[in-house]
Amino acid sequence: MRTHYEDLHVTEDAPDEVIRAAYRSLSLKHHPDTSGDRPQSKWKMQRINDAYEVLADTGRRADYDAMLRRQRNPRPAPAPVPAQTTRVSQRLHPRAQRSIRHTPSWQRNGLGWLSDARLVLPLVAILWLVVLWMVRR
Repeated sequence: MRTHYEDLHVTEDAPDEVIRAAYRSLSLKHHPDTSGDRPQSKWKMQRINDAYEVLADTGRRADYDAMLRRQRNPRPAPAPVPAQTTRVSQRLHPRAQRSIRHTPSWQRNGLGWLSDARLVLPLVAILWLVVLWMVRR
């Protein structure tokens, strides 16, 4: 990958004056009007212009340098997490295992609302009244 520094033939620590002078000399050399009918002169001039546009602005140059550093020194990929072969009940705390083991099946199967007296007692009362009404008939 070519960098903007390579396009302008300067080092990465070059001051602004050197970058400006390199841009001027390369633009005189590769400008399509002065270079004749060379087919690559337009392409080279475009690369020189793009490079100078980035490197002449201090903020954009700092961002570009940071991007180059990230590309040259990428972060190592995180280590893969080994697959866990233990069952869920083996990974739980012993007290949590005990509470799961001793929870009634009707509560584990989504019928935990039956343990709430505010819901069950009115249902039992209604059921008892229905049974008494059926018996007296």
